[in-house]
Amino acid sequence: MNLRIQYTDETEKQNIINANSDKILIEEQNITEGNFLIFSDVKPIEEQVKQLQQDNLILMDAVATTFEEIIKLKTQLGGTP
Repeated sequence: MNLRIQYTDETEKQNIINANSDKILIEEQNITEGNFLIFSDVKPIEEQVKQLQQDNLILMDAVATTFEEIIKLKTQLGGTP
């Protein structure tokens, strides 16, 4: 969901940004109707992709570590690695 808030000066702009720190500032509009800040509660797709890539690396590392532990246990038990 997007939230559009009008402001009149830099102090008010900063106060609005501080008050909405839980949201993502996605756009600033300076148009004839006034100055507006557009916030979203949804991360941009680029940020979502970056987070998914990081999560994927963590999972791949965990799988590799688990596989190494399985091979070690198999060797300790006298099995073929």
